Amino acid sequence: MDVVKACIGLGIGVLLSGCAATYESAEKSYQKGEINEARKDWESLAKEGDVRSMYRLYTSARRTSDSDIEWLQKAADSNLTEAQYDYGMWLHGKEKYQASKDYLEKASENSSQKAKSFLSNNEKTFPLWLKVEKGDENSPAKLGEYYWEKKEYLSAVKWYERCVEVDIYCSFYLGLAHANGYGVTQDYKKAIEWYLLSSEKGNLDSARNLAWLYEGGKGTDVNKSEAFKWMKVAAKKGWKSASISLGRFYLYGIGTESDKDKAFALLNPYSGNDLTATYHLGRMYYLGLGVDKDYKKSYQLFSSKVLAEHAASIYYLASHYYYGYGQAEDHQKALELFSKAAEKGDVDAQFQLAWMYSKGKGTSKNDREAFYWYTQAAEKGNKSAQNNLAVMYGSGTATEKNVYKAFSLYKKSAEQGNATAQDNLAYYYERGLGTSKSYQNAVYWYAKAAQQSYPEAQSALNNILYRVTKKYINVSESSLYAKQDFDSQMVKKVGRGDTVYIISNSRGWSQVYFPENNSLGYVHNSHLR
Repeated sequence: MDVVKACIGLGIGVLLSGCAATYESAEKSYQKGEINEARKDWESLAKEGDVRSMYRLYTSARRTSDSDIEWLQKAADSNLTEAQYDYGMWLHGKEKYQASKDYLEKASENSSQKAKSFLSNNEKTFPLWLKVEKGDENSPAKLGEYYWEKKEYLSAVKWYERCVEVDIYCSFYLGLAHANGYGVTQDYKKAIEWYLLSSEKGNLDSARNLAWLYEGGKGTDVNKSEAFKWMKVAAKKGWKSASISLGRFYLYGIGTESDKDKAFALLNPYSGNDLTATYHLGRMYYLGLGVDKDYKKSYQLFSSKVLAEHAASIYYLASHYYYGYGQAEDHQKALELFSKAAEKGDVDAQFQLAWMYSKGKGTSKNDREAFYWYTQAAEKGNKSAQNNLAVMYGSGTATEKNVYKAFSLYKKSAEQGNATAQDNLAYYYERGLGTSKSYQNAVYWYAKAAQQSYPEAQSALNNILYRVTKKYINVSESSLYAKQDFDSQMVKKVGRGDTVYIISNSRGWSQVYFPENNSLGYVHNSHLR
């Protein structure tokens, strides 16, 4: 109250000079959190021509208004360096590139280091931006390419999105960005959309990448026919990567009938120079796929410099030494190469290395090493490794005995079709090892192993059939079906009086074992007595 009285008691001239707001007093209000009061004072000062206050109205705005920008421009036009830089950058964001350049050059002349740096760093892009502003339709693609090469993918995507109607490579790069998560969230469905747009306009790179997505089922269901279709399009001009991929498609019958002559013709020109082509040619000679087996030739190919660090090729080189194919048999050399391939993650090499340690081939017998490498291969889904690791858990070799873990591994391997594991799994069910005893499940898995002619499975199966319920077909003609559905695939014809063994019951159907050909399938309960 005393302060107010003191001001009132002063003459009018002193009142105006002593109590009027200043830039500094407004700043103090702002720092105290009195933002609205500070901005009112800055606005009054700005109207009186205070350049700093004009600029402060812009920098203090929580949400920049048109009025704030007008004050920023006035400050810039009044030769305030900071305002020239900020207004130049604001204009740049609005794609007013010529005006932006003008203000940034003024700021740079006024010793703004930020303006100098921006102009210097964008010396190559400003001419393109200026062309964009003038409506040049080719410049967005050039800007996209520039940022892509610099791995500034977010900016690249922005420009590529603006040229898809002009340049087919713009949609190709957008597909590539979405497929790999470059500057955007990885999204294979969007990648397919962009690749399709580009492929349909004749872009062969997009056609090739689209084929790979269809082959791998990324962003779509696996569709090998579509994969082959687009790869064939991509390879029509003899482009290297597409031609090699098409050769692989023909070699293994991916989306088309296998044609190894075409495969060889497409792969052979790149022998020794391209990793993929050389690897698959090596397999052709090693396995006799469309050519006579030639282990010296396969060894030569797998020894190529281009495959020197390729894990699967190193595995095949090791196999040459292990079996004495085209080279003198040398288990120590094989072990060395299997080890190298296994360390690189090749699952077949990991299994083979474990096998050699377990048997002492090329080295001293070492169950701990065998256990380690079987584990590596089993975790990657190798069914033989899963079975052999289960054996080790079941016997407590190089690990603590664990029949539950053994059962789990046998089941994984059996479900992948490993006959040995199927027989072992049946044995575990028969005796209740690591699971509840179930003669029905034992019959099922012994039958699966017997279907593959596994020697011990048939006799084991015959020995336990008396332990499960036996029924007879009570109609003149019936069938075992693959599913609990009369419209599903027929497994086996059966007739009145035929004996079946019940494995399970569900929804009016019985899963049964039928001795002829060790058949397994479903019979409707109305056909049984």
